[in-house]
Amino acid sequence: MLKNKNNKWVEILEITAEVWTEMIREITLDKIPMLLDCAEKLLQNGGNEAICAGIYTYAIEEYGKLLLLKKYTPVDGKVKIKYKEEFRNHTAKFGIAIKNLPTECYILSKGIFDPDIFDKQIFDVGVLADLEARQAIFYSDFTDSAKGIKSAPSVDKDLLQKAMQQFKRLWSS
Repeated sequence: MLKNKNNKWVEILEITAEVWTEMIREITLDKIPMLLDCAEKLLQNGGNEAICAGIYTYAIEEYGKLLLLKKYTPVDGKVKIKYKEEFRNHTAKFGIAIKNLPTECYILSKGIFDPDIFDKQIFDVGVLADLEARQAIFYSDFTDSAKGIKSAPSVDKDLLQKAMQQFKRLWSS
């Protein structure tokens, strides 16, 4: 049902209003708080800033997913979701999240990131939505030129803490 006969993600996914409500509740009560809490605890206990930032970005992505889901209204007990282009699309989820968050929630570095991974000084929508860049935080790899090793992004611990605190305040209110 999530994929068509050609094994591609469906464009439109029709779900019941109950499943839609359940997904919103799951994101609201479980996913975002859990990811945010894990990132904060890890950072407070000496965890690597880049790893903590990677976990934190998933909380931001879930927030974007929540905002996208809330745009829909059940009709006759059903909700039709733009599944491929919104629900599964990292750029769409980060785009709406960033538009609805203050910059303090996503500026995580004062310096310049490794140009092989990041092209801007902040985790903006382009970087946040780049799944490869986010996953690069969690594993080792070679640069595209194969002349070196990709480094984890530079993350300012104080800015990350402020970003998470600000997001948590917004989220809790």
